[in-house]
Amino acid sequence: MSSAVVANDIAKETQEYLHAAGLNVIVLLEHARKFEGTDEKNSGFSGQAFSKVIHDIVTAVDQEVTRFIIACKPPALDAEIRALCPKINAGLFQLVQHFGRIPKIAGRTYLVEVRRAVCKTLVAMVLLINTFLDVKVELSSAIMADMPYMSSTGVFWEHCKELKQIPVDNRAAVLTIWQSVVSGLVKDAAEELDESLTESENQTTKDGDDEESDSMDEFSPDIPKDRVEEARTMYKLILSAKQVCEKVGLRCIRDCETFDEEHVVWLDRLLDLGRPVQDSVDELVAALSADGDEWKQAVRLEAAKLTEAMSNLVTLAITFVDDSHLSWFEQCRKRLDVSKHTYHVVR
Repeated sequence: MSSAVVANDIAKETQEYLHAAGLNVIVLLEHARKFEGTDEKNSGFSGQAFSKVIHDIVTAVDQEVTRFIIACKPPALDAEIRALCPKINAGLFQLVQHFGRIPKIAGRTYLVEVRRAVCKTLVAMVLLINTFLDVKVELSSAIMADMPYMSSTGVFWEHCKELKQIPVDNRAAVLTIWQSVVSGLVKDAAEELDESLTESENQTTKDGDDEESDSMDEFSPDIPKDRVEEARTMYKLILSAKQVCEKVGLRCIRDCETFDEEHVVWLDRLLDLGRPVQDSVDELVAALSADGDEWKQAVRLEAAKLTEAMSNLVTLAITFVDDSHLSWFEQCRKRLDVSKHTYHVVR
């Protein structure tokens, strides 16, 4: 007797089987999301060996998923779908199983980045399965809040590729985030402020040469004329932040060659203290264009916060930075101590 067939051409019984496979992925996903690393100190964990194993697992799963998608397209091959579901689940189980062996001493940033890549792949698999189901596998709002950009197509291969490119260790993980989220954004902010200052100065010159210009041609720069002098002073401070971030990225993170537990934690903490520097730079630039008469007070407050954040970062950097670069960081900290008094930072 033939099975009842639904609109997407996959038999109802096969859809139920497929739905169960999706629920199994959800179980793996919940486990991966909660995993914080093992407490083993002498596990012999190797990031390079782990990356190779993950690459092999993902390649195998990728091949099975390709066959699965072909089988699901009309005319659906129900027997093939049922045969492939356990293979895909087994591959994803292996993925989570190996992920679950990462020790805490491998580094918090490393663990977070690998977990993110694993979870994205699992979510993408569920979303892919759902495209062939009438009754969808439910993903919790907490999971989707972590990954709001993911489309219903699952973008499975994109996340398989990401899994194959996970960082080999905590230093690589920290450096990648540092360059994009900390140092890179501080550099962008410095360049944008420089452009705004140039525009303001050019506009001042234009106003002096042509006071009768048509109002439709007037240009309003980001930095008002009466704030340009203060903005130039703040620009110098932001350039200092840019230099500090670049130095930390190169001399502390990239050049770190010791991977004991203390250095791994140090790298994580550098990233923790780098983020407030980037946030403070953004807030300082925003304060320069703030409305109202209290803008100068706001600028000084944000400058003080930035100076404090930079000082905290440099102080931590000194802990393990190579002796050949120690003098620069110590001199930088002294200059920041002077600046903190300038902006009346209360200690």
